[in-house]
Amino acid sequence: MKISIITAVFNAETTIERCVKSVSSQNVCAEHILIDNNSSDRTVELAREANPELRIVSEPDHGSYDAMNKGARIASGDILAWLNADDCYLPGTLTKVIQFFGTHPETDLLHGDIQVDGCRTRPSAGIASFHGTRIFHPATFVRRECFDRFGPYDLQYQICADLNFFMTAGEKGAHFTYLDEPLTDFALGGLSTRKRKETAQEVRRILIRHGYSRLFANLWYCAMRGRARIAEFFRPFPDHGCTDSEPDTQGKRIPGRRTEPEK
Repeated sequence: MKISIITAVFNAETTIERCVKSVSSQNVCAEHILIDNNSSDRTVELAREANPELRIVSEPDHGSYDAMNKGARIASGDILAWLNADDCYLPGTLTKVIQFFGTHPETDLLHGDIQVDGCRTRPSAGIASFHGTRIFHPATFVRRECFDRFGPYDLQYQICADLNFFMTAGEKGAHFTYLDEPLTDFALGGLSTRKRKETAQEVRRILIRHGYSRLFANLWYCAMRGRARIAEFFRPFPDHGCTDSEPDTQGKRIPGRRTEPEK
């Protein structure tokens, strides 16, 4: 069984080596695809040095989800996953994933925990889990057939298209399995941190699209906005973002990345 890891990247020279090595150092059959939005720094050079077998596509795109879709189209693996340029897989992650899929043919989508600043973070439970579909994108692995059937990422959502995909797959019968282990070291500080209002608005749109009442969606929006204001009040220094990239409202890519726990 082969796994394809897709990394959408723009100007990530400070973190890309760590990301790439976290994949290449794992003793599995893994294809790592870098979809680069014509970075102007040494991202591509450093990535190629870290893994000469890395598959690199460097050309303009219409944002991170467009790049993720592009990577999925050219991937040859049985399992697909998306790893941000400033995140990395923990040792043994890909071995665990491949072994699990090999022994659990009923699983369409496998997801686990993330590690944030050394602390393990689990997905939300109960009503906050959106029927088990509110999971961590960088710690999620999807069978190729599942993504082909329920994808690709809908580009009308520029911050939370992964949430929309997970909810769509869940509603249409995809079998989600939770692996109770930390799989990915996740870096905080990205687009949804700097654009909390837009993130909350997008989540509200997605909830309504998937049949949640406007009352629930609006309450969720208010809760997200309230949490954002509290976070801003207690944060002594500005958030500087990181090194991956996300689309702005014109579909261009800007420095920074999505912060999954913000959703």
